[in-house]
Amino acid sequence: MNPREKLKAIKDPVIVHYARSPFDDRRYNEVWGLFIWHNDDFISYKVDSLKEEAEVIFAFKAELELLKAKGGTVIHWNQTSNEFGPKHIANRYFDLTGRYLELDYGKDAINLAYEVIKIYGDDYVDHPRLDKLAQLNGWAWGTERHEPCPLFDHNRTALLVKIFYATLNGTLKTMNSEYRERLLRTELLEQIKRELRNADAEERILTRREVIKELDIHPNTLTNWVRDKKIPYTRIGRRLYFLKSELLNLKY
Repeated sequence: MNPREKLKAIKDPVIVHYARSPFDDRRYNEVWGLFIWHNDDFISYKVDSLKEEAEVIFAFKAELELLKAKGGTVIHWNQTSNEFGPKHIANRYFDLTGRYLELDYGKDAINLAYEVIKIYGDDYVDHPRLDKLAQLNGWAWGTERHEPCPLFDHNRTALLVKIFYATLNGTLKTMNSEYRERLLRTELLEQIKRELRNADAEERILTRREVIKELDIHPNTLTNWVRDKKIPYTRIGRRLYFLKSELLNLKY
């Protein structure tokens, strides 16, 4: 079964997300809030105080177990490490209570981040991937915060819902090769414009025709030099550009 068909086969998706204290602060592993999307409903388990944290974690686990028992398939985004995911949540519960909590998303759980890579390739979008996908697809998204915020986290959960269905339907916009080439072309053109504005006589950027005239050579000669990498150049689409200063050091 290919990855998209695998997503289409999910009958009852349960999309989960949660917020935790910053990764760079190793003193704390707090869970700030846990969130579930199921049947167009957002279920929020907000932690208002440290005293409530263990209770909130347990309530989240109970709801998740109920949904799984009814046939739900848990879908998450890269919750696979000891620092982020069910292992972190269970360890945090143990730190708070001294009791072990068996929290498992299930053997059929889907790491949506991994499935998107299998469908679109590893370079489908730049990092941070969730934010970039939101931008590319015109969706609202939340940025990282240092305070718990249910609205932000439901926005983040809603973003995962949108990515799931867009991937399933084949409508997810990604930075494919055509998009990347267009982006690179724009960036290089801007760079050339900047260099032209700041260039002195020896640092001019020349076109292919200007190089042929400058060096008084046959067009085929320049074609052979480019092919044999005897002359430095920058390619933008089908056009070649050359720095005059590098031509002065050229031996031919």
